Amino acid sequence: MPLDLPRLLIGTLIYEEPMAALDDGRFERIVSGFASHYVIHPMSQFQFAFERGEGFDRFERWDAFAYVDGGTVQRLRGVEEVQVETAGNVRRFPAPWAALRFELNIRVVLIFWALALIIARSFVGGDWLFWGIGFAALYGMHIALIRRSLRAKLKKWVARVRVH
Repeated sequence: MPLDLPRLLIGTLIYEEPMAALDDGRFERIVSGFASHYVIHPMSQFQFAFERGEGFDRFERWDAFAYVDGGTVQRLRGVEEVQVETAGNVRRFPAPWAALRFELNIRVVLIFWALALIIARSFVGGDWLFWGIGFAALYGMHIALIRRSLRAKLKKWVARVRVH
C-alpha cells in the first residue's frame, strides 16, 4: 500500500511495512518497544494505539521518530490462506502475518515545516511555487526519515535476545 496522500496533507502518515515474522511473541516485543516511549492502549490482540505521555524515555536527540505524537499499529495478514495436507486431510489455516500497518500523527512536523516556510518566505521573498516545492521536499524528506527510524527500531525490538 502506498502512502495515503490526502491524509498526509493533514499530518497523518499511513503506510504498511512488510514484515512476515509477526508471531505473538515478536508483536509483544514491538508493543513493549513502543511502551517504553509512549502510553499504550490495546485495541485487540492485533492492534494497539499509542500516544505521548509524561515520564517516558525520550528518543535520541536527532531521531526523526521522536516527533511522532501518537497513532495506531496493526498486524495484517496476507491474502492467501495456507493449506496443509496431513494423512489425507486438508486443513486450511489463515494467511500468515504479512505486514504492520502504521497510522502516525505527524502534525507537529507538518506545522513546523509550514511555519518555517512562511517565516522564510516573509524574510526572503520570492515565488510561492519555489517555496512550495521546498516545503514538499523537506516534508517528504522528514517522512522518509521517520519511516527509516521506525524500521530501525522495529529491527531492534523484534531481534531475538541472546542469553549467554
